[in-house]
Amino acid sequence: MKKWLVLGLGLLFVGITGLAAEKPFEGVTITVAVHSGHHATPWYMEAKNIKDLLGITLNVVEISPEEMYSRELLELSARTGAFDIVQYNSAWIGDFEPYLVPLDDFIIKTGDDFAFGDYLPGFRNFHNMWGGKIYSVTLDGDTFLLYYRKDLFENPEERAAFKAKYGYELPDPPKTWDQVVDLAEFFTRKKGEKLAGSVLTKDFYGYADQAKRGRVYYWYLFRYIPFSAPNPHYFDPETMEPLINSPAAVAALENMKELLKYSPPGVLGWEWDELFNAAMKDGRVAMWIHWPDEGRRFSELAPLPVKNPPEPKLGVAPTPGVIKDGVYYQYTLVDSAWVASICADSKHKDAAWAVLNYMFGAGAVSLKWVMSPESGWDPNRYSHVNSPLWRAKVPGIDKFLDTEVQAMQHGFPCLKIPGAFEYMDKLDLYISKYLAGEIATAQEALDKVAAEWNKITERFGRESQKEFYAKLWQ
Repeated sequence: MKKWLVLGLGLLFVGITGLAAEKPFEGVTITVAVHSGHHATPWYMEAKNIKDLLGITLNVVEISPEEMYSRELLELSARTGAFDIVQYNSAWIGDFEPYLVPLDDFIIKTGDDFAFGDYLPGFRNFHNMWGGKIYSVTLDGDTFLLYYRKDLFENPEERAAFKAKYGYELPDPPKTWDQVVDLAEFFTRKKGEKLAGSVLTKDFYGYADQAKRGRVYYWYLFRYIPFSAPNPHYFDPETMEPLINSPAAVAALENMKELLKYSPPGVLGWEWDELFNAAMKDGRVAMWIHWPDEGRRFSELAPLPVKNPPEPKLGVAPTPGVIKDGVYYQYTLVDSAWVASICADSKHKDAAWAVLNYMFGAGAVSLKWVMSPESGWDPNRYSHVNSPLWRAKVPGIDKFLDTEVQAMQHGFPCLKIPGAFEYMDKLDLYISKYLAGEIATAQEALDKVAAEWNKITERFGRESQKEFYAKLWQ
């Protein structure tokens, strides 16, 4: 019976077979550095089970997200051995790699009980792999998806009016950024005008980005990557010359500014809460791109702001792409999200792996915490998104889970080399200046970005950065 329980929970780990391995790490303490707040909840809640099954005492050290990079890197580089496991942002791998243990051998020994191949491709390739080796396990499967008002897109009057104006069927969902522009223009209406056959009680907008300085670069990259198809890159891999001011890059930024015409006033000051509330709570935006929260909280969608609204219905789709020479290119930006690794200076690496395998292997524990709102962790495995339990427990979640699988087949990585934060911060700065009208043209703004990127590359060393950049794609 005990063996069945262990198997059912997905708790097999290195060196344990059958009943012979009861509490194989009795007396060992594993210290885990984790994101403070709700990210720490699963660790605390599972500590007793880990103690009972493995004999390991879990010591959880919470670190605020703004301090994680500096505090963890300080401990790792000083070789203090203070942490056995670190949670960190996958974008930091270029700096953290020398102080981490590749997990390939652990995963091979553990075999199908961990099921590394169960990770969705975007996470497996761009969160966990680095330079052809496996360095981490994914905690939080952050994915960017397109959300839209399917109740509005399905309205027969709106569909007929759209076709009459633009000459093609209203796309449900929109597939390209050109279609998004047409749809945004079409659905932008004033209070008192009609929408979905009823009178608007407030102004309604076709599209909105999370456009506040600091993270607006994400919303630019959603365009930059497909606009740069068929071979998108941040840099020329041979020379490390920036491609961020190419004609395709300029067109992507111009698209971004064009859509500001159909966005709510003040959108340049919007962060997460403002976009979520405007779209989901106020119901006054037709289309937007965001993390998985809306997909998981689809039942919270407010009715359209009209006198006789239809039943709210949220559409979910991969982020838009482009058509070039008759070929459709679509990519999903894989956010640099939270992962966990074993520290090279840990004195108990096998025990640390047993903890990671317990928490994040293919099994009931991992599924429980991505389903739970207490953790803030999003799905990242096929076994998560295909879970009959989740689909039965939350009727209507199917569309989000199915779209997650679809989107992750075409993942594209965030930049993950030394200085990645600086590169993106400069991009963010000049995008913000252009969108605010402080820089006249998209070309001028991106030329400034390219010049700053070259300075960062020279400071870190062009040849060294070239080697790190190559690891991103291995």
